[in-house]
Amino acid sequence: MQYKENSLKQYYEMSQKVAEAIEAVFGIDVTIMNDDMDRIAGTGIYRKLIGKKIEKDSAFYYCLCSGKSQVIANQNSENDICRGCPRYLTCVEKALICVPIIHNEQYVGVIGVIAFNEEQKSKIAENNIIYLNFLEKMADLLGAKYSEHKINMEKRMLNDRLIGALNLMNAGIVLYDNTGSVLYKNKALETLLNNIGIINDDDFAKEIWSNALVQQKLIEKEYSDPCEIVVEYNKEKYSLLSSITCIKPDCASGEIILTLQDVSKFKKHIAQSIAKNQIKLGFDNILGISESMLEARNLAQKAALTDSNVLIYGESGTGKELFARAIHDHSKRAEQPLVPINCGAIPDGLLESELFGHEKGAFTGAYANKIGKFEVADNGTIFLDEISEMPFRLQVKLLRIIQEKEICRVGSNKNQKVNVRIIAATNANLTQRIKEGLFREDLYYRLNVIPIHIPPLRDRKEDIIYLARYFIQHYANIFEKSIKEISDEVMELFMRYPWPGNVRELQSVIECAVNFETSSTIGMKFIEKRLKLNPDKGGLASKYASRSLDVAIKDFEKEIIENTIKKYSFLDTKEDITQKVCRDLNISRATLYRKLKGVDSYLNNEKNLNTEI
Repeated sequence: MQYKENSLKQYYEMSQKVAEAIEAVFGIDVTIMNDDMDRIAGTGIYRKLIGKKIEKDSAFYYCLCSGKSQVIANQNSENDICRGCPRYLTCVEKALICVPIIHNEQYVGVIGVIAFNEEQKSKIAENNIIYLNFLEKMADLLGAKYSEHKINMEKRMLNDRLIGALNLMNAGIVLYDNTGSVLYKNKALETLLNNIGIINDDDFAKEIWSNALVQQKLIEKEYSDPCEIVVEYNKEKYSLLSSITCIKPDCASGEIILTLQDVSKFKKHIAQSIAKNQIKLGFDNILGISESMLEARNLAQKAALTDSNVLIYGESGTGKELFARAIHDHSKRAEQPLVPINCGAIPDGLLESELFGHEKGAFTGAYANKIGKFEVADNGTIFLDEISEMPFRLQVKLLRIIQEKEICRVGSNKNQKVNVRIIAATNANLTQRIKEGLFREDLYYRLNVIPIHIPPLRDRKEDIIYLARYFIQHYANIFEKSIKEISDEVMELFMRYPWPGNVRELQSVIECAVNFETSSTIGMKFIEKRLKLNPDKGGLASKYASRSLDVAIKDFEKEIIENTIKKYSFLDTKEDITQKVCRDLNISRATLYRKLKGVDSYLNNEKNLNTEI
């Protein structure tokens, strides 16, 4: 806007000089107006009227509208075009000549001379052709000046638009001449460098230019393909994604534009975009009608409304990740990524890099910077499955992340802030692992803010047939089969089978049976083969065959009690364990203690039970 005012001011100053030159030659007052009917220059009595409006229906108005020069040698003649002017009867102007100022075939103003006495009137009458030609040349001069003003304004506006567009771009842009001197930097470059800790962007821009890969690309004239460059500055390495463009075909004489982006941020956005692009799960996707399953699902729904860490307990195949996804998808972080990682499936040497990322050259094989799972999960949720398998030394680093909310990549000394909710899961007894010195107690309490226990399938019998029928319908639709039901024999077998693989095993068995069943009901034929049942081996009859009935019953009771205690060994107090065991076995506390007298050696074995009853 300031530039526009300055440019217009120059045009007005030129108009005033022209007016004064004409007045010096003619000895007659001069006024010049613009296309808004404003006086922009004047001499004599018109100097004081600069900035004032010229009346409509005047000769100047008709000249501007028609684009035709007006010569009025006698203001009071009957053919005078000014008769419609409001000041016609009181007008003291005796004669006038006015000429339009033209720019690109448009009339942008009028220049004119006005006589106020008989002497000036005679001059106009006697020399009107000469005066008209002179004024037309002066109008051409002002038209050229006006064109210059418009061209400069258009260039300035285009320049402002380009700079505005460049400053709105997310990528940093730096313009060099062919010697490497910086000609221009956009605001995004300043933001980019500030984000990676660079204060002196001029020195850093020089380091970018001297980068070996940049120089190689300039020599090879590979200007369009983005490439990753590593810039060393103040003993630190910075990875940037750069593309090179030459404004002129010959780089030796042209200017070079480099676009720059933070590679780590770029990779992080891609990883987060992929992580976000997942099917949303609701709590309705967690199937089950048993009381214990409904209780776990209700607790998970409440956990989704908070931002506290969650620890999910459950055997393999019970659906711990399903719970984690449902909690995330119903939390305030639902639009951000959920990043799962199995701590037990990755070798110890690689787990740290997977979780926290690493810098190029941090160790053998680290050929590029790597984004860690915690960075990808920033503002979202990370699901740490099999948390009990995390190496002890990494537990310290995880604890720091929870406390300080920042991470440090392997091979770097820079801390980065992260905002991550942790949902962890385990099928192990963490309190027992704490006693064995394999899991940090302080980390356990940081993770175990909201504990959720998913019961195994064998302890929720009412869910077995419900889930089996659901999976039958699901796979029958997929495989276009007309299977509707399972036989009574299969139902009975399913209710007796311990399902060590839990829901995952049941789903696999049903999928297999639907694939090969030819009737409308799933029978025992494929189920027996799939479950590898052998009545002669491993059954109760063979297990207790060599014992008396009394001893076999006691041993069987002992095994049932031990298994039930193991089921709830993750609880912290003996009162909680006792309550759960008595409830499941439908016995009193006194009966439980009486039955336990014969298993003192088991109770005293801390490897089997973390809390004595």
